[in-house]
Amino acid sequence: MDISNYKKIINSWASNALRIYRTLTPEKVMIFALLCSLSIMLIFSALVVFNSKFLIHVPTYGGSIREGIIGTPRFINPVLATSDQDENLVALVYAGLTKKDASGQAILDMAESINESEDHLHYDVVLKNTARFHDGSHVTTDDIIYTISLIQNPNIKSPHRVEWEGVSVEKKNDLEFTLSLKKPFPLFMNVLSIGILPKSTWKNLTDEQFSLSDYNIHAIGSGPYAISDIKTNSGIPATITLVSNPSYTLGRPYIDKITIETYQNEKMAISAFTNGNVNRISGILPEKIARLDIASSSIHTTLLPRSFRVFFNPNKSTALSNKQVRMALALAIDKEAIVRDVLLNYGKVINNPYPFDDEESYPTYDVEKARTLLKKSKVMKKASSTLEITLTTANTEEMKHTANMIKENWEAIGVKTTIAIYEVADLNQAVIKERDFQALLFGSIIQNPGDLYAFWHSSQRSYPGLNISNYVSKNLDVNLETLRSSEDELARIRAYEAVKKEFADEVPGIFLFAPSLIYIANDKVNTILPIYSFDSSSRFALIHSWYRYTESVWPKTYYKKILEKFENIIH
Repeated sequence: MDISNYKKIINSWASNALRIYRTLTPEKVMIFALLCSLSIMLIFSALVVFNSKFLIHVPTYGGSIREGIIGTPRFINPVLATSDQDENLVALVYAGLTKKDASGQAILDMAESINESEDHLHYDVVLKNTARFHDGSHVTTDDIIYTISLIQNPNIKSPHRVEWEGVSVEKKNDLEFTLSLKKPFPLFMNVLSIGILPKSTWKNLTDEQFSLSDYNIHAIGSGPYAISDIKTNSGIPATITLVSNPSYTLGRPYIDKITIETYQNEKMAISAFTNGNVNRISGILPEKIARLDIASSSIHTTLLPRSFRVFFNPNKSTALSNKQVRMALALAIDKEAIVRDVLLNYGKVINNPYPFDDEESYPTYDVEKARTLLKKSKVMKKASSTLEITLTTANTEEMKHTANMIKENWEAIGVKTTIAIYEVADLNQAVIKERDFQALLFGSIIQNPGDLYAFWHSSQRSYPGLNISNYVSKNLDVNLETLRSSEDELARIRAYEAVKKEFADEVPGIFLFAPSLIYIANDKVNTILPIYSFDSSSRFALIHSWYRYTESVWPKTYYKKILEKFENIIH
């Protein structure tokens, strides 16, 4: 059928429709128009419902964050960073070969692949050819070698030097190299998350100039965000502006801009938050949070690996040599009340040496049993039936409050308790270094069970070792060594279970609580935090996934890579 025939049919239909329309009364015309309109509305509604049923909401680019931090960064440099302020900015500006995911496991970041040898002593690494520093230069093997050499240089005094001791690098080409260890280290993939410095920027500096360089503030990395502007107040960074890095290896972050405002103290940071100058703050004490007029949905928390406990030192109190006395003291402490009253429930009770272990394997609160054990102990059967203990701790509000609650608990079972308060610096020098205490309320960072070695192995009894209770056990030593260095996962699990059992039986210390990282975000940015935060900067671990806006798309037509390239061209 040719086109002329189609035209004849269409003209015929049009003529018939017009003839029928002319025969209709005005009332019928109105009814017909109404039915047509209703039909169109129903069809449109059906399309909307059908469309919404199959559309998905995906993050899109745009939005900004204004965050206030307490204190001022000094070293936005992964080799030198030690303070929370330093680490916060390092997490935004720098990237490593690996990084931790939401569950704390090491995943690839700038590395395309990492292949571990069967003897666990060699790691063949291939860099992503897309990895670039913020100045546009490619990340190469030379940058990796340079950064590791700085960490290992004793003149630089990097806090990460111990982790990299004995590690050597063999260059294959600009994107491939091999890292070699002297002995296996099960957590080496986590160590590879250290940020990488651009050699071209730093190479002409001497060791003496390294810590004084302006690049420690005007930092250039390869992380999710690049520093675009720094405003100072009397030479001190006051406002740091960062913009998203379109070349970040894990994808361009959705949030376009982050502004970091620095404040001298907590009061000033809270005031800025209350006044709306910033919409995010962290590191605020729990009792201060209760006074803020914010929705509970604005408070984000993840557990920190900071384990607070009471260490016993039998060398300074013979009564503490008695296991029944130690057990009684442990049973007398109402840990739930401490978490409720001191942390305002921003934390959890811990009954095990590893704070992320939720199994119940340690004595729980039981005042009557504590009194009974104490009465049966050899200490209380002597002529003098009174027991006195000095509990030493740091001069912070949380520690003093906790110490006073423990004092009440212990005195409730007949143990006279004196509290000794020290400034943090004095506590380290006069008390911990000299092991001059009977019972010490103190915190430590335990990121994995292997870290227990530093605090409980007999080889760590002398300063600068951290076995401050002088606890000695051959079985414990063997199990801690297995936890620290064994490549056999099943052996490590068995060793950890044995460690837990020994701590429950012998009570060399009392595990109390682990606090939460508290992050207040009073804006509409979807904030994704890891399950566990290993330090305060961990809140930024997944920042490339945070987003303010979304759009609705058909699943089969959505390609993030294409959208990202289009956005990068625009910006």
